[in-house]
Amino acid sequence: FEEKQRYLPDNPTLLSVGTFKWLPNVEAVTFLVQKIWPHVTKRVKNSKLWIVGNAPTKDVMDYQEKDPNITVSGTIPDIRDAFKGAHVLVAPVFSGKGTRYKILEAMASGTPIVATTTAVEGLDVKHGIHVLTSDTAKGMADLVVKLLKDPALQKKLAKNGKAFVKSKYDWSIISEKLDTIYQTIGSNHA
Repeated sequence: FEEKQRYLPDNPTLLSVGTFKWLPNVEAVTFLVQKIWPHVTKRVKNSKLWIVGNAPTKDVMDYQEKDPNITVSGTIPDIRDAFKGAHVLVAPVFSGKGTRYKILEAMASGTPIVATTTAVEGLDVKHGIHVLTSDTAKGMADLVVKLLKDPALQKKLAKNGKAFVKSKYDWSIISEKLDTIYQTIGSNHA
C-alpha cells in the first residue's frame, strides 16, 4: 500500500469507507450520519462528510440529498485518494469480524482515525497513541471535534499510525515471520 501525498481540503473533512454489501458498514454509516454527524456539525460548522464505498444502498445515497455537506461517492478508482483528502477516518463499527483493512489503510496513508473498539479489535493499537476510540456517539463526536481542532494531535496520530503499520504489517516483516514459521514446521518434520 504505497502512500500518496496528502492534500487536505479547506473544510474539515470526515471520511467513512466500506463496502455496503456488508451490513456492518451500512449500520456504521447510518450511526455516523444520524448519531455522530449532528454533534460534529454543531461544533465545526464548515465540516464535510465524505462516504466512499462499493454498492451504496438507496438510504446511504439519500444522505447527500438531505444534507449538502455530505457526499456519497460509491466506488472510487484509488482509495488512497479518499484517505489523502480527509482529516479523519470515522469508523463506528459495532458488529462483524474480519480484517480491518480500512483502519490499516488509513494509518498507512497518515489519516488519523476515530473508531469504536470493535473497529480496531485485534490490531493492538492504543487509544491516544495510534487512534482515538469511543463506543458512544457523543464520545466519538467529541473525539472527532477534538481532532479537527488540534493539528498537533492529527500529526501525532498520523505519524504513530504510519510507524505502527510499517513495524507490524509491512510485507518484509510479514514474510520474515512466515519464513520463521515455515522453517520451524520444516525442522519439526525432518
